[in-house]
Amino acid sequence: MNFIKSIRENLKDPKKKALTQLGIYLVFFIFVFAVLSGSNPPTENYIEEEIPVGINSYEYIYKINNNGVLLEVNGTLTDTEEIFNYNGLQYSKIGNVVYLNNEIVTEIFNTDLYKYNNIETLIEKSEFIEKTTYKDNNEKTTYNISMDKYFSVINEINNCTNIDCTVINSNIVVESSDNINKVTIDLTNYYGYLYTIEINYNNINNIEKISTN
Repeated sequence: MNFIKSIRENLKDPKKKALTQLGIYLVFFIFVFAVLSGSNPPTENYIEEEIPVGINSYEYIYKINNNGVLLEVNGTLTDTEEIFNYNGLQYSKIGNVVYLNNEIVTEIFNTDLYKYNNIETLIEKSEFIEKTTYKDNNEKTTYNISMDKYFSVINEINNCTNIDCTVINSNIVVESSDNINKVTIDLTNYYGYLYTIEINYNNINNIEKISTN
């Protein structure tokens, strides 16, 4: 009480008023600084970096219906090697080289097409049309892609130098849960006759190694 009384008396004294006010402001700012420092302790700026999870292994079944002529391939792929069965024979692929009985062979069909990352790129370049979500959380999504964008992803011989591929569109239907499970691509508009591609994926990122013996 004597301290408060002394402050009041000093405020009445013109000679001491300015110095007393300065002291009051100083005490106030010290108090505010102490409160803020106590409620916000210093912390290190830490940003958790997301680790991208890629698709590096899966089993696949790859089917082409070329105007009633069927091609079917089933195989297993990891980030280092691949084996597949076609027409009763088992092939292996390391990098871009295909082997049959340890002999290098010419690639007999386009293995670019069924690669999971290429399908993802096709979807990114496509136009969304519609999506159906089922009670089990599975989804079926339809996309539309022009053939010039399709061939920019898929390394395949095309006729786009003679025709305008920008105006020819194809449908891509994707069935998925956590990952893409099935893809159907209808290229009938481009070829002028029935031409569909179906790719099924299983055991995604669940394959440790491939053993053939």
